[in-house]
Amino acid sequence: MKRALIVCLFIALVVPAFATGTMEQSATVKSDLSVSSEEIALVGGGPFSKTVKITFLNSKPEITEALQAGCESFGKKYNVDIELYETSSPGDTLAKKYAAGEAPTVAIVDLANIRDLYAEKLVDLSNEPWVSLGGRDLGAVMKDKVYGMPFTIEGTGVIYNKTAIEKIIGRTFVPTDYATLDAFKALCAELQKGGMKYPVVLNSEDWSVNKTYQWIYAYQDGTINGAIQFLKDVYNGKTTFEDNVVFNGVIDTYDYFASVNINQADPLAADYDLNASYVAEGESAFWLNGTWAWPDFAPFAVEGMEYGICGYPINDAPAVQGKAFGAATKFVMIDKVNSSDEQKQAAKIFLNWLVFTKEGQDCLVSQCEIVPAFSNITVEPTNPFNVSLKKLINDGLLAEGVTYSPSDHRSVLGAPLQAHLAGKNSKMDIAKLLDEYWTKRLPKE
Repeated sequence: MKRALIVCLFIALVVPAFATGTMEQSATVKSDLSVSSEEIALVGGGPFSKTVKITFLNSKPEITEALQAGCESFGKKYNVDIELYETSSPGDTLAKKYAAGEAPTVAIVDLANIRDLYAEKLVDLSNEPWVSLGGRDLGAVMKDKVYGMPFTIEGTGVIYNKTAIEKIIGRTFVPTDYATLDAFKALCAELQKGGMKYPVVLNSEDWSVNKTYQWIYAYQDGTINGAIQFLKDVYNGKTTFEDNVVFNGVIDTYDYFASVNINQADPLAADYDLNASYVAEGESAFWLNGTWAWPDFAPFAVEGMEYGICGYPINDAPAVQGKAFGAATKFVMIDKVNSSDEQKQAAKIFLNWLVFTKEGQDCLVSQCEIVPAFSNITVEPTNPFNVSLKKLINDGLLAEGVTYSPSDHRSVLGAPLQAHLAGKNSKMDIAKLLDEYWTKRLPKE
């Protein structure tokens, strides 16, 4: 429960979505040297006398434009030229960059990437000033040392259009009233009768489909410890996914979602932006996704409509019904292999600038619209998804997020669940695949 309580304590802002593609931008600047002594003390250093060039890998492509503006603001003040480039596959990109001797100085990555690299390639950040403000509790800690600064808190759940639902059912929509699959089915039948042919939207991307497995883990009892114990029991042959009540419940719900999915005619051809528009405009009511989706959702949002996020409906799991789950999901690392001491120092100052200055906090919160992990950042959320998520937290309806999956989880398991979504394999096929996967791997604690 420790991490759930910490998330409750520190969550405050907004979060975006995954996208694909690559792009490079460069913030070429000259320092204006107008940095106060107070700010220099906060960030741990002043402007460099000669331009320092660093590279920055961003695995949240949806924030590239806003992050680029922040890089330029920082670079102008501190005489740092930041080349920002993006990827939707940080593990693959980092592997190629390290093999070529061109590792990024700074990178926003997944926890699994930190696990794979920390021992030989990453800077120990344990003594950085942000560590005591949430950096250790929510950061990437390996062998009691902090190797990744927590960049954003995200919540996973079911996004809903409250206005569209209430227009059809004629009463206030209370998400917890539909926390079981049976109740959710009854609601969807009511929506269909009222003219909403397909109440649910499902994504096709492997990263999104892969998150469905996380419900199986997080919903064991709502805690990281409970999930890890279950996975260890599978590893040790004490139980199987086929016999697990939560596994069956999660997949039963997913299969029902698929049956009322607006993309059911060709589920693997679903378009992410169209999916956002379906729910934003009220053609559908529910989208299996997370708080990170707002930047893609916002262009389609209709003035006056209310949106939120709720838990995943499931039968026979009273301990977790109505709950979404959340955790720090992206982390910032600094390379120590291909980066000079000056580059590493510039990177550290940049991270401190983000956390401790008003300009940096504005970049994180107002421009990138992320949920920072640090207790000194007190800006209130405005994004509807995150406002809703904060209410879930306040109401005790946030399970602990999944932070223990091996780095190959998505590459091994994503495609089979995509095939299941397309009707090409069975629930028991998925159960056997999960048993095979977890009997060969222990969860990463």
